[in-house]
Order: sequence, then structure tokens, then C-alpha cells
Amino acid sequence: MNTVYVVGAARSPIFSVELGKNGGLNTSSVSGLLPQEIGAQVLAELFTEALINPEDVDFFYLGSAISQKVERTLYQAPAKFIFRKGAAGRVVKALGRTVEKACSTGLSAIWSASRKIMVGKADVAIAGGLDMMSRQPNEVIILGLTDPSTQKIMAQLADEKAAELGFTREMHDSYALESYQFAAQHLGDHQIVPIQVGGNAGLEIKSDEEVVRKASRITAKLLARSPTYPGCKVITPLNSSKFGDAASFVALASEKAVREKHLKPIARIVAYAEWSEREPKDFIVAPVGAARRVLVMSGLLPSQIDRWESNEAFATVPLNLIKELGISRDVVNPWGGAVAHGHPIGATGGVLTTKHIQILRKDAKRYGMVVICNATGEATAMIFEMV
Repeated sequence: MNTVYVVGAARSPIFSVELGKNGGLNTSSVSGLLPQEIGAQVLAELFTEALINPEDVDFFYLGSAISQKVERTLYQAPAKFIFRKGAAGRVVKALGRTVEKACSTGLSAIWSASRKIMVGKADVAIAGGLDMMSRQPNEVIILGLTDPSTQKIMAQLADEKAAELGFTREMHDSYALESYQFAAQHLGDHQIVPIQVGGNAGLEIKSDEEVVRKASRITAKLLARSPTYPGCKVITPLNSSKFGDAASFVALASEKAVREKHLKPIARIVAYAEWSEREPKDFIVAPVGAARRVLVMSGLLPSQIDRWESNEAFATVPLNLIKELGISRDVVNPWGGAVAHGHPIGATGGVLTTKHIQILRKDAKRYGMVVICNATGEATAMIFEMV
């Protein structure tokens, strides 16, 4: 198998989503933009950062759990359409593919592109995801977060499992407070593609909006006063992830492409694994299975993973990961997670990968793992090694 190198990673800010009223559309500060307009800005920056010519890209894997299903402008071949937008209209040979795997969408897209390089079917590929949880009625988003077999929303399923595992409301609130604090402390450490809203003369947004607006103001008292979601005893809007709009993509290359095209490797992909539990409510424990499997595949121990990035859909996910694998809290989501930053579903895998590589680089660490739960009791995990 060919080695797969990460030669670039870029993401937009995560934009806060306001819920629509009286059945109206959700909104955000970028909801006036089309998803492809945000995606194109991130892709253009990625081409520049990674020194990649769009004409040299063999495959583009687009992860999207919401936008590619409901946006009228993305009904036909959304991956190729968005890639062409990012290439500023240049003629490109890249084959476009779409990937949808709930919260693991973006990470699964990165793996799909990596496999093409591993088996010699490609030398350069780009993958990641985008989703705008604004621009649609909230009812549409809720349908995407509802288990079809039980008709329960994921917050209710997480709440059931949290109670079974003995994770209390206080434990969730305590973890969430740390997520907000870590996010506020590291706000300036992220390298983010500024997104232009309204053209070159318009507004430019450079930071994750939830962190800017709320993280430093969240206190233990506010968390304790937050009402739970309907039918829940533990999960609240403040101790779980928030809706978000974002785009993020990773550039991948073979050793041959690195050598011949003078690309600069940042990291290599060590291993990837998927895991499934038996019941939908078990999605919050599935990351442990995915993490254990990918560790076996890589020959590494949990203690050898310097930093962990968990998607924090609900605080239960990292709490259980920390408990079951015996890892330290301070190496899990050290810059905060989706509780503080937001969870743009299809874009999350790309966002976490980009953020994770930045953390490993800044902290001068070697190994890192991104592990993401997703619907129907599944999870995915990928290990990176900095080079």
C-alpha cells in the first residue's frame, strides 16, 4: 500500500446558527451565501496553501449530510460542481464523489480519498465536507437527527445511554465548562480561512462565532440552570453541541506526487477504522470500539497517542472515551470541542482533522487520533503521524 500524506488542510470558521421561528428558515451570518460559495473560498485557499494545481487533482470527495440533499443548486453532481467553483472555472480532471455518514461524513470522505492513493489509483486527492445547517427549516435538520427505528432524536438516545453508564448531569456540565474554557483560551491559535460575505467590500468573518460570542461568558451556574431537552434528564443545549455552518478540506498526496510536484508533507495517515454497536443509542460508546480497532491496526497503545480529537456531539462521548481508554482529560480536545465551537455535521470530520493537525504541530507532538461517533450506533477513527 502506498503511503498517504496530508499536504494541506483548510477550514472556514464555524458559523453560529439561529433557529427559525414559526416554521421559518434557520439563519446564520452566512446563510445568504450558497454552500458552494463557502466551499469554493476554502478550496481556493487550500490550493494556494498546499501549492497544488487544481488540474493535478485526481479525485475530490465531498462529504455533506444535509446541504447536498436539500439545496436546489446541488441536486446534480455537487462534488464536481463545488470543485470547479473552487478551481475558479479552470478545466479540471478530478472525478467527484459524494459521501454521507452522518457526523462521520467528513472523516469518511478523507478515508475514501486516501484509499485511492493507497491502491495506486490516484496521486493527488482532496476530501472533507461542508454543511449549512442554516438556510433550511429547523424541522429538516431535526429529521436528520432522528433515529428512524425508534423515532427518538439523538439527544434522547444519548440521554438514555448516559444514564445507563452512570454519567450524571453534573459530570456533563463540568466537562462542557472545560470545553468552553479551552475554546476561549485557544481562540487565537486556529488558522482559519476568512470567509467573505457580500463580496470583497463586504464583511469578512475569521473566527468560530460560538466561541467569540459565548465561550468566555459560560459559567457553572449558567450550565446548571440550562433546561434539558424534552424527554432528557442529563443532556441540555449548553452541555451538548450546537448547529453550525462550515466547510473544510484536506489535500492528500502519494510519495510520488510529493517528490515530483514538490509538495510539503505535514502528516501521514497511519490507520483508519470503523465500528458498530448493536443499538442506535450506543452511538455514544461506539468511538471506544473504533479507537481500539484503529490502535490494533497501527500497533500503537493509547498512551502513545499524544492528542485526541473527539467530536463532542454530546459530552457523554469524550467522557466515556476518557474512562474506557484510561486517557487524560487534558489531551482530549485541548482547544475545546463542538460543545463550544459547534457541530456542522458533514463538515465536522474535515474541521476536526484540520484543527487536530494544527494542535499537533503547535504542541510539537507525533501521534494524534480523530474519533467521531455517528448515527445508528457507529463510529470512525483515524490516526495521524506528523512528519
